[in-house]
Amino acid sequence: MLRTLSRSKQSSNILALLKSSNSVYSRSFITTGARLNVEKPPLRIERELPNPFADRKKHMWQLVGFSVTMALTLSLIFNYEKTQNPIIDTTLHQLRGSNITRNILGENIQFDGLVPWVYGKLNPVAGKVDIKFYIKGTKDKVGTIKLIADRNNHNEEFLIHEWSLTVDDQKYDLLTENLTIN
Repeated sequence: MLRTLSRSKQSSNILALLKSSNSVYSRSFITTGARLNVEKPPLRIERELPNPFADRKKHMWQLVGFSVTMALTLSLIFNYEKTQNPIIDTTLHQLRGSNITRNILGENIQFDGLVPWVYGKLNPVAGKVDIKFYIKGTKDKVGTIKLIADRNNHNEEFLIHEWSLTVDDQKYDLLTENLTIN
């Protein structure tokens, strides 16, 4: 009870003080009640607003540049998702254990290029895989891996139709090889 009386007395003292002054802040306090709502002074424009259509060519080039940058970034993100797919990881693991691949490309088989790029459709949820990517080894030769596989439903395993390595226009079928994993 003592607290409410003292708060009430403080509020009435503050209210009386604010009534005596004639500012934006005091009027705001009086109209909103016990909450102190600090208002900012109104914004005044003391100069002419810029014309948004003045630099039309500049704005068009900025829009084109932004669109190209976003499209490039989006394609890089989608390609990164492809390179981190378990199908790609398994394929590279099998290639590292393949005798044919090691004889042709050497050891340390990995993606070729600064940014690895996986071409084609990679949709394991729908059961469609039709991809191609470039690999290299320690013998400084570049090979192309092509993998085509599909499945009818989620209960089946993928049926591989083509899995090949192409180096210097020579195509090697990796399905017929007996793979030994080290």
